[in-house]
Amino acid sequence: MEANKCPRCGWPLAELPGSATTSQRVSQGRLEYVRCLCGSWLARVDGVVIGATKSQLGSARL
Repeated sequence: MEANKCPRCGWPLAELPGSATTSQRVSQGRLEYVRCLCGSWLARVDGVVIGATKSQLGSARL
């Protein structure tokens, strides 16, 4: 996964609002949960994206 973009939509993480982030200290560094504009939750450790949820917006089918 690319560290600087959402792996689901490609949105630059630096452009996300600060209110979309929560963080805590873990043994590997700082763990952050970031909500992307596409609706996906991203997990980052020391700024590196290690996981993402499926976008809620992309799952709706008409």
